[in-house]
Amino acid sequence: MRRTILCLLLACLSSPVLAALSYRVDIDAPDALKPLLADNLELVTLAADPEMDEGTLAALVEEAPAAARRLLETAGYFGAGVTVRRDGDTVRVDVRPGEPVRITRWQVHYRGAIANDAAALAALRGELAEQWPLADGAVFTQDGWDDAKKLALQLVAVGAYPLAKIASAEAKIDPATHGAALTITIDSGEHVDFGRIRVEGLKRYPEKVVTGQADFQRGSAYSLEKLTAFQSALEADPHFSSAIVVPLKNEVAEGRMPILVRVVELPRQKAELGLKWDSEQGPGTRIGYEHYNIFRRGYVGSILLDWNRDESSLNFGLALPRTRDGYSHTANVALKKSEVQGVERDSVEGGVWRLRQRGDIEARIGVEYVLDRETVGGVEDKRNQAVFATVGWTQRKLDDVLDPRNGYLLDGRLSSTLGSALSDTAFVRGRARAALYWSPSFFPGTWLMRGDVGEVWAQQTASVPSSLLFRAGGAGSVRGYEYESLGVAGPNGAIEGGRVLATGSLQYMFTVRPGWRLALFHDLGDAADSWDSYRARKSYGFGVEWLSPVAPISFDIARGESEQKWRWTMSLGLPF
Repeated sequence: MRRTILCLLLACLSSPVLAALSYRVDIDAPDALKPLLADNLELVTLAADPEMDEGTLAALVEEAPAAARRLLETAGYFGAGVTVRRDGDTVRVDVRPGEPVRITRWQVHYRGAIANDAAALAALRGELAEQWPLADGAVFTQDGWDDAKKLALQLVAVGAYPLAKIASAEAKIDPATHGAALTITIDSGEHVDFGRIRVEGLKRYPEKVVTGQADFQRGSAYSLEKLTAFQSALEADPHFSSAIVVPLKNEVAEGRMPILVRVVELPRQKAELGLKWDSEQGPGTRIGYEHYNIFRRGYVGSILLDWNRDESSLNFGLALPRTRDGYSHTANVALKKSEVQGVERDSVEGGVWRLRQRGDIEARIGVEYVLDRETVGGVEDKRNQAVFATVGWTQRKLDDVLDPRNGYLLDGRLSSTLGSALSDTAFVRGRARAALYWSPSFFPGTWLMRGDVGEVWAQQTASVPSSLLFRAGGAGSVRGYEYESLGVAGPNGAIEGGRVLATGSLQYMFTVRPGWRLALFHDLGDAADSWDSYRARKSYGFGVEWLSPVAPISFDIARGESEQKWRWTMSLGLPF
C-alpha cells in the first residue's frame, strides 16, 4: 500500500504543469468601431480565461468573422468585410465596414381607440417629430431603433391610453442602397380614465389626507404626469414616512383604472429641540412641537419658539390637508421681538393663506395683519398697523436641490391694503427675487447669479409697519456689511427700513473635493428711501461651501468697500 501511494506521488510530481494559453488580439478597424468589437467580441473578452486551450481558441477564431459582422450590424454596418487570422500568439482582426445604412423613411401608425381621437393624434405626431431619435439621413443603429420604439410607445402610454402596446415593428434594410425603412404600429387599447383610489396603511389619519393630494378626479382622463405628481405630494406630506402609488392596469373595468396607494404613517406628534449659532446673531435655541391630527381631521398644528441674542419669535400655525381641488389652507400668528441696528421692535403678525402646488410651482393668496411697535435710536417711538391682501408665486426648478449646478429659483409677491381701512396708511408693496445656477460645458465650475428688488408705494411712509420696509446687508444679501445695516439713517446711528431695495450677486464656485466647493463672489446693493437716494454698496470675498446631508452650508469672508473691513458670515440652504 505504501509503495502504491509513493508511486502516485512521484507520478504527480514528474507530470508537466499545464499553463493557460496566452494570446492577444489586434483589431484593425475605424476608431469609432474598435470599442464595440473589443468590449463584445468573445475572441477578445475570453483572452484572459485561465482555461483557454488550443481547441477553444481555434473555435473562437472560426466564429469571430460572423460574430463581428453581427456586432457591426447593430452600429448600422451591414455586409461588412471581416477577416480573422492567427499569427503566432497574436490574432489579427481586419475590419472593412463599408458604408453605413441610413434612414430613408420612418412611419408610426396607430390603431385602437386613439385612432378616433384627432386631438390626441395631432399632439402625438408633433411630439414624435420633435423627439424622434432616428431622423431621415441618420445612421441606423440598434440602440437608436430600440429608443425609437420605446419613445413611440411611451408617448401614447403616458396619456389616456396606458394599456398601449407595440403591435408590430419592422426595420427593412436594403444593403444595396444602404437604406433603412422603419415602420411601427402602436395599438393604444381603450381610452382609460382614473378610477377609485384605494388606500392601504392608514391607522391614525382620515382617508381624505391621502386622496386630497391627488390632482385628478374619478372619471378624469388618466395621466402619468398627474400620477407622478400624486406620488411626490404624498412623499412630501408630513403625515407619512413613505408612500407608493400604483396604477392597477389589470383591474381596468368600464374604461376606469383603480389606483392603489400604500402609505406608512408618521406618529401624530413631534417635538423638536435644537441649539443653533449664527455668525451675526450669536447662539440661540429652537423649540418646536407639532401635532398631525388636530380635531382628528388630519390638521397639522404647530408651536415654534425661536430665540437668539437679537431676535426672538413665538409662532402658532395650523395647516389643513390639501383638498381634491388641489388647494390647501394655512393660518399662522407670530409674536416677534428684535433689537437690530438701534431699532427695538415688538410685532404681532398673522395671516390666512390659500395655496396650490403644481409641480415645481407654488401659488398663494392670503390676507395678513401686521402690528409694529418700535423705538428708534432710543428716542423715537412708533406704532403702525396694516391689514393687506397678498398674492405670491414661487418656482424652484433645479437639477439637484442639495447640490444645484443648473436651474433657477423665482419668487414674486405683491401686497396691497384696502385703502386706509384697518390700516394707518394705504400702500402697495412689491418684491421679486431670482437666482440662476449655470454650469457651462466648456468651463469647469458653477456660476450663481441672484437678484432681489422691492418697493413700497405709500401715502405716508412713516405709517407703514417697519417690518414691511426694506433693509440689506449680511448673509444672503450684501456680504461684508453687518446684518440689516444698509437702509435709511435714523437718530443716534439707528438704521431704519427704506421704501426701495435692490441687491445682486455674482458668484463662481468650483469643487475641490467631493462635498466641498470654494467660491469667489461680488455683491452689491442697498435699501433707501427712494431711487434718487439709492447708492449701491459693493463688496467682494471668498468662501467655502459644504454640501451637508441637510442643505448646503456656506462660510464666507467678505470686505465691504465702504467700511474697508473684512467680515465673515455663515448661511444655510439656497438663496431663498
